[in-house]
Amino acid sequence: MPNLTKRAKIAISTVFLVVGLFLLPGMQPQYKVYSLVGLITLSYVLSAWSIFLDVSGLEFVTLFVLPVVLTASFGLFIFEFDPSPLLRALLSVTFGLVYYTILLAENIFNVSAERNIPLLRAANTVGYLTTLFVSFAVFSLLFSLGIDGYLFTIATFATGFFLLAQAFWQIKLEETDIRSLLRDSLVAALLLAEFAWILTFWPLPPAKLGLALAAMIYVLLGIIQHLIKEDLTNRSVGEYLFVALAVFLLLSATTSWGG
Repeated sequence: MPNLTKRAKIAISTVFLVVGLFLLPGMQPQYKVYSLVGLITLSYVLSAWSIFLDVSGLEFVTLFVLPVVLTASFGLFIFEFDPSPLLRALLSVTFGLVYYTILLAENIFNVSAERNIPLLRAANTVGYLTTLFVSFAVFSLLFSLGIDGYLFTIATFATGFFLLAQAFWQIKLEETDIRSLLRDSLVAALLLAEFAWILTFWPLPPAKLGLALAAMIYVLLGIIQHLIKEDLTNRSVGEYLFVALAVFLLLSATTSWGG
């Protein structure tokens, strides 16, 4: 078997998962849950295989949070709502594009952990944006499942912890202090979960709630990122708080409180 480049491995992994995602509803009912779990597990295995070189320690978690959560989000949506073949195809293609982009960025982070490369700034931007996209997708999905508010809050805390931890790790990579990473991630995830619990009392559709939590992720990432870099200013805090206020006003103005 010829040696494959990382880009080729990423492309192969993407195709495998896109096909698996599209075919998921066609599985026998008694095997659907196993197929979904298998697909999510496969996303981790294929992601690790695609960029395995020099991956070690904490990277086995931080590098693969986004691809796994992305796969789980799209897989659960298709599993739960069984969309039409056309919509399923569109979702699968969208998943493939985002998954491929995420792995390219994660590969840059993996290489940059050992040495500085020019593409790191671009990867940081991609990582930031895809974290927001995945956050919107997973929180919208979780809320659409109609689970109990407390269970949703716990799920938000757990998912948010990993999403925030991988984003904070991207800031300093190998120079990251694990204790500080855990502390920052726990505090931010707790704030996110408290906000999610408050939102469960609002008559919000899943997409709006997902947007609100993604905005909260944006604010938390932005402020704590500046704290980690030790360049937080009153102006930057004001800018992030303005975003939070704008989202709150938008939700308030577009929410119907009638019966």
